[in-house]
Amino acid sequence: MKMTEAGGNGASSRPAPRHVDFLLVGGGLANAMAAQTLRAEGAAGSILILCAEDVPPYHRPPLSKRLLNGIADDERIFVHPKGFYDEQNIALALGARVVSVDAAKQTVTTARGEVIGYGQLLIAAGATPRPLEVSGASLPGVFSLRSKTDADAIRAAITQAKQAVVLGGSFLGMEIAMSLLDAGLKVTVIEQGPVLLRHLEAPDLSSYFMRYAEGRGATVILKDTAVAVHGRERVQEVETAAGRHVPCDLLVVSIGVAPATDFLAGSGIALEGGYVVVDALLRTSAPNVFAAGDITVFYDPVFARRRHIEHWDNAAKQGRLAARNMMGRRLRYDDVSYFFCEVGDIGFNVLGATEEADAWVARGALDQGSYALFYLKGDVPRALFSMGRPADETRVAEGLIRYRVGLGDVKSRLGDSAFVLDRIPTQTALILQGGGAMGAFECGVVKALEEEGIFPDIVAGVSIGALNGAVIAGNPRHATQALEAFWADLAVTTPNVPFPEFRRAAAAARILTLGVPNFFTPRWSLPPYGPADWPANWTSCYDTTPMKALLAKYVDFAALKDSPVRLLISAVNVMTAALDVFDSYVDDLTPDHVLASGSLPPGFPWTLVDGKPYWDGGIISNSPLDFVIDRCGPDGKRVFIVDLFSGERALPTNMLEVLARRDEIVYAEQVLSDLRHRETVEAYRRLIDHILAQITPDESGRIKRIPAYIQLMGDGAATTITRFVRAGRAGEHSSRDYDFSDMAIEANQAEGYAVARKTLGRS
Repeated sequence: MKMTEAGGNGASSRPAPRHVDFLLVGGGLANAMAAQTLRAEGAAGSILILCAEDVPPYHRPPLSKRLLNGIADDERIFVHPKGFYDEQNIALALGARVVSVDAAKQTVTTARGEVIGYGQLLIAAGATPRPLEVSGASLPGVFSLRSKTDADAIRAAITQAKQAVVLGGSFLGMEIAMSLLDAGLKVTVIEQGPVLLRHLEAPDLSSYFMRYAEGRGATVILKDTAVAVHGRERVQEVETAAGRHVPCDLLVVSIGVAPATDFLAGSGIALEGGYVVVDALLRTSAPNVFAAGDITVFYDPVFARRRHIEHWDNAAKQGRLAARNMMGRRLRYDDVSYFFCEVGDIGFNVLGATEEADAWVARGALDQGSYALFYLKGDVPRALFSMGRPADETRVAEGLIRYRVGLGDVKSRLGDSAFVLDRIPTQTALILQGGGAMGAFECGVVKALEEEGIFPDIVAGVSIGALNGAVIAGNPRHATQALEAFWADLAVTTPNVPFPEFRRAAAAARILTLGVPNFFTPRWSLPPYGPADWPANWTSCYDTTPMKALLAKYVDFAALKDSPVRLLISAVNVMTAALDVFDSYVDDLTPDHVLASGSLPPGFPWTLVDGKPYWDGGIISNSPLDFVIDRCGPDGKRVFIVDLFSGERALPTNMLEVLARRDEIVYAEQVLSDLRHRETVEAYRRLIDHILAQITPDESGRIKRIPAYIQLMGDGAATTITRFVRAGRAGEHSSRDYDFSDMAIEANQAEGYAVARKTLGRS
């Protein structure tokens, strides 16, 4: 096994480690991105990539295009430049084909007999071409194209060839055919199906590309396939099922691929049709084993079914996501993958699942090189074909597909190129801060929103906001009644004493002394059962066990994964100081998860979730908008933020007011303006546009069609933010965050409702 760094141009004498913290099987794009992401996410352990080929990870799309026809040089196809692996302390083993995996012992074995143990394993072994199983298929001059070695062999054969046959009219087959035409060969494409590019699921598009190929000089044969290959010392002709004899001295077979998973037989890792079965986090059936890229079959929440995708973009995204989840991030794969193809000088992108459509809406004109085709199922976009369209439009369409946005109201305008897609919001998000008893203000806000017909798709909450959020997600589209009942159960009767200030003070003293029966009870009222219950060993003042029962009363936790409202809550790991996000679409949430987000010390004890102790997420961030963007994307959202802590107050006049104002500043909503960030992004975009203007229009157009350009340069639909700010009363008592008296709760609910009504009216 050859160890190398610096792009694979030199061998290192360093032996392969016997144990590796992060072992990556497969030398493709997915593992190259995974290794990079591991280091970016702070992985300090050893990383080793086992490459079956003798070259470092490289991009495969250029193989059938610019590398095949000699335009691109070898160095430009590598995923990372020379020196990257040394700089990042990533070991790279070339020619290290894995022959077996023992998931029970957590080891892999290579073809040379090396046994390597792992802490965590990522399998991204890619795919192999399906062979042509007819007589003569092994003759010289018969090729498939999957690896750089294949491309080098075909490129060498082109110089001696005059006539070529490409078997298969798929995306890859058509790219190969156009490259062979560019090399001056006479080319025949034989496709078994009735159309070219059948996965486009659009007969008009298939016909367009057939006319284009024939216009370039290619001969296209449909509804036929090879039954034999003839030749003496090398291929001379292809015999078809229809009795044709097509002369050629070069045959490229492109009839599909199979997952490269034979080495997983007996590993204990579940397979389905040869593909590795992974869950939403890309975990396999074996502990500490992940899989990504071409070999996976996974549940796709965007399309609500199991899918297998063999796209470059999918491999990159899954590689990055698997790495983050190996680091404990618990992120689900819910992206819309891009597929980019270049048939000659026509480049296009396909997003989503074209096979799901029952209606199509065209935008632009094919003959003008600017065309989009929206694939709809009912009124919901499921896929997009885009050729020569603005990057912004494609980015917005990605969001519409990802979030299954109904387009019934604008469907008739979708075909109008002047109709701006980014006016269509994709999701509504409700952001709920922590703030103790002031959370009743959020109850009033929700009532006003529901009266206006505004219902969230996402609720992100911290502390008391997490409790409110759980009730909202558990009671979608009719949360008001449940929230009001929830807060009625929390309310403590206000003592009947003269004057409002005396009543507030008496209520606060009662709560501090006796607690809130359905939320927390004081430790001093509980009988000691052992040394841990002695006051000297207390780690909190109150016990929050009663809240678990109250949450279970209002939230069916088993049903949260199927709720139309996605719940995101955060809590701080006491041992690691890491902020963890619990996601109802990923995690099996329980009352403990929600209570963990509200376990504010020293009043409340930490809450154990899966054996890990958690405190209130507001300690690190009381502004959950950041993880909404992280988990659900930054574009096309209508965001409503509830601010429980006022930004402006008069100077405190006593120590209690000082402490209250300190907490108010610490927990105030800190979503910073993104103006400077947008200015920086726009500056980079202008620079890139300037650079592209210096090269030929054809080359510039090709760059603008690749997914990375669209995803980085395209500006998605705008996100709007509406804030509901709790101002509180003048001279408000410092007990406001723990005043759960019925009088205070009613006042907070009323203020939340009034503020929301007024704010929505202005909006």
